Amino acid sequence: MRKLGLLAISVFVGLNLAWGQARERIRILPDEEKYFSIGLQGGVFFPQDADLQGLYGKSLPFFGPEITLRLPIQDPHGLDLAVGARLLSGNGKTTYTQEATSLKLTNLSVAIRYSYDTGRFAIVLGPGMDYVVYKETYAPTFPVPSASGHLVGFNLQGCVYLHMTAGLTLKGYGKYCAASTENPGFRVNLGGVEWGAGILYRFHF
Repeated sequence: MRKLGLLAISVFVGLNLAWGQARERIRILPDEEKYFSIGLQGGVFFPQDADLQGLYGKSLPFFGPEITLRLPIQDPHGLDLAVGARLLSGNGKTTYTQEATSLKLTNLSVAIRYSYDTGRFAIVLGPGMDYVVYKETYAPTFPVPSASGHLVGFNLQGCVYLHMTAGLTLKGYGKYCAASTENPGFRVNLGGVEWGAGILYRFHF
């Protein structure tokens, strides 16, 4: 009986050690770790404004960089600070005269987001602000060659990160931006929804 008892205890301890090692192998990121990341992302923007949809279509592709800094609070919770840019351009024709027009949008965004990071994947959600620079160029027959300006908008975004290695992460996200302008000659809503994906490389410290 004594030998059986010792054997049972040995098996129990061995299983616990194996389980602990397996859990360590599954986790990619260490506990309570800060990291800085830089990456590229791209996707599709769906404008809300009916006039923009009529001129340039219901969806427009974009791409841009993003830099983030994750500050741990208490594992697995943290704070995600992000700065990014989105570059977007589209070509179209006016509704009645079918004359060519083009649109360029540059969004510079800053966000403070909640981060839940398990070490294998992360969920990030939070608000931010967008600084939008726009320029619409018209055909030579128009009274003015172009309309341009800038405005400030607000956004809400949610991201999912999948950590492939200790340094490499794949990202998928959705974002809603509210931004409108009433400048003379260009009164339009520049807000909408964007869906995108990206790849990030992390630096731990």
